[in-house]
Amino acid sequence: MEVKTFTSRQLVGISTRTNNHHEQTEGEGQIAQLWQTFSQKYAPLLSEGSTLYGIYSGYESDHHGDFDAMVACDAAGLMAHADTDKTLQIQQLDGGRYLSFAAQGEMPQTVIRLWELVWRYFEHSDCPYQRAYHQDIEIYHQSDEVEIAISIR
Repeated sequence: MEVKTFTSRQLVGISTRTNNHHEQTEGEGQIAQLWQTFSQKYAPLLSEGSTLYGIYSGYESDHHGDFDAMVACDAAGLMAHADTDKTLQIQQLDGGRYLSFAAQGEMPQTVIRLWELVWRYFEHSDCPYQRAYHQDIEIYHQSDEVEIAISIR
């Protein structure tokens, strides 16, 4: 884990509003369906090696409240489709300080385990960082490599 500073950039993708209770209840989760829709409808339009992002923002409170989840990329080709495809949304990836966690392995199990590690880390009373609950990011560098960047104060 390491502190990183990200620069702002525009991403394009599809989103939903959900919470972790729904995501952990069988048949109620929306994030897996969001990834499936993006993979089927938009991934074929991307160039090989495009970076995919999961963006979590609009937090109602903390990791127990509702939040916006977005599957996105920074591909200019897909950005051009946002004018005609009303499902696509453009979102600003905000710059700032993030605490970054990384893992490699089979998805989605690896990213789920990494989120569990993140939650446990920030629940410790002696944690030296405080979550900002502004915007958190999953960055898929390769099909089996993910980084979770948590916005910190």
